[in-house]
Amino acid sequence: MNKTLEHENRFRGIFTALLTPMYENGDIDFESLTRLVEHQIKQGISGFYVGGSTGEGFILTAEEREQILESVVRAAAGRVTIIAHIGCISTRESIRLAKHAEAQNVDAVSAVVPFYYKVSMKEIREHYEAIMAATSLPMIVYHYPGATGVSLSMDFYEQLSRHPQCIGVKFTSLNLFEMQQIRAKCGEHFLIYNGHDEVYLGGAYAGADGAVGSTYNMMPGLFAQIYEVVSSEERPAMRLLQARQAEANEVIAHMIQYDAIPYEKHVLYLQGVIATPTVRRPLKQFTAEERASIEAYYAQSGTLQRYRYEPNGTTIR
Repeated sequence: MNKTLEHENRFRGIFTALLTPMYENGDIDFESLTRLVEHQIKQGISGFYVGGSTGEGFILTAEEREQILESVVRAAAGRVTIIAHIGCISTRESIRLAKHAEAQNVDAVSAVVPFYYKVSMKEIREHYEAIMAATSLPMIVYHYPGATGVSLSMDFYEQLSRHPQCIGVKFTSLNLFEMQQIRAKCGEHFLIYNGHDEVYLGGAYAGADGAVGSTYNMMPGLFAQIYEVVSSEERPAMRLLQARQAEANEVIAHMIQYDAIPYEKHVLYLQGVIATPTVRRPLKQFTAEERASIEAYYAQSGTLQRYRYEPNGTTIR
């Protein structure tokens, strides 16, 4: 599966994480669900994320999740993109729902990371690989550490982004620095969806390609308008700003492996700005090995060298 621009564009924009309307006895209200779908489409949303946290997916039966997806597919009638959340703790159950979703001709599947049981990054990666092997659909990872307690590593994202079916991540975290690091590690063709509605604008400027949100159920037109404005801004200027932020964040990502104050002093020393990198105790005193590591990074960092001190009192821009 080629991650072409045309393919990617189907998955950019505002996706409503659909609620599941119910009667007072708790049964699914399919009539209201159909009306909700129609209302959302008329308000200009790009598509639906069906069966996720907002849809109460984890407290529905597998049969109910299938019925809800079928109802949404019928109501949407091919007018918008549909992403089916098929995530379960069990790989086997996730595969069952993924196969059902493929039979409904949805555009992609998404799955939350396996939670409750403590498994390694290796087992989590194999969980996604098994689901993708069972269908031909694109996969969107669902990252929600606040609910699952699972934080995915940058190596995990980088490895999965190489899989031809894994096209992106639904990033439900307030850590926009981490979001930008995923962009830097995985490249422009790995789609990122902002997941917390309250920081959507920040996420958009951090490089998110779109958003999946719960409050879009209540105010779809508002977020559709925000997306339209953000998308219509001068793209070269936005890309330049994102590139500059990425450049800064590459340095910051290296720095946070150490202590910030002694690290910054050591860089300023290497740049010729200060005479020594001394910090007072009890602050961290770098070992010879740590100093050598920082110096090696500095030697290959065009960003840090660009701002070195010049004897004539100027800096290189």
